Amino acid sequence: MGKTNWKAQAVTAAVVTGLMGFAAHANDESKQDKQSMEQGKAVGEAAGKRVQYVGKLAVFNNRQIKLARLGEEQASDPRVKEFATKLREDHEKSQESLRTWAQNKKMEISALSDSNQTSEAQGTGGSGVQEGYNKKMEGSGEKLGKAIDETNAEITKLQAKQGPEFDKAFLTRITDDQKKGKEILKEGRKEYKNDASFLALLSDTETTVSGNETQAKELEKQMKK
Repeated sequence: MGKTNWKAQAVTAAVVTGLMGFAAHANDESKQDKQSMEQGKAVGEAAGKRVQYVGKLAVFNNRQIKLARLGEEQASDPRVKEFATKLREDHEKSQESLRTWAQNKKMEISALSDSNQTSEAQGTGGSGVQEGYNKKMEGSGEKLGKAIDETNAEITKLQAKQGPEFDKAFLTRITDDQKKGKEILKEGRKEYKNDASFLALLSDTETTVSGNETQAKELEKQMKK
């Protein structure tokens, strides 16, 4: 009888040991799954942040292109008209470079298209990546729509001016915008300093923006004389 009890106890002990091992393995897998999920979220959030930044830069380019076209149509001073044409061409070139870069990275940025859609790119997969991306992108469409509305309102305001009054207001608007553009570019150069191709694109754009800011300021001074 004692021998039978010993066997029963031995079997029970083996079962308990096996269950403990299974539980430990399950905990390890659970921990790994959690780590994988968190890593995926971080990747998704980083992707969303990059999309938002590229979108912000694209919106800036679009704004300058629209304002420049207005300047070409409505400026009374030939120097201002000539500057407006240069401004448009510069930002069209910057926008095309940004569009090409985004396409190579498989990014879909609505602000880089010709439409006024306010949706951005979709996420990029599982293991938390999609969740992290979606969380980061919350409200992006609304922000883009607001930026478009602000540009349209600014254009309407400028359209109401005529002659030298328009020229001065236009140059002031462009000067202020170039300052904001440099801040956007400074943000990108700091955030993506380890991305050589993107950094080169930002540096080229910054050179263009700085040059246009200087030219707009010089024209403003000449308008005051």
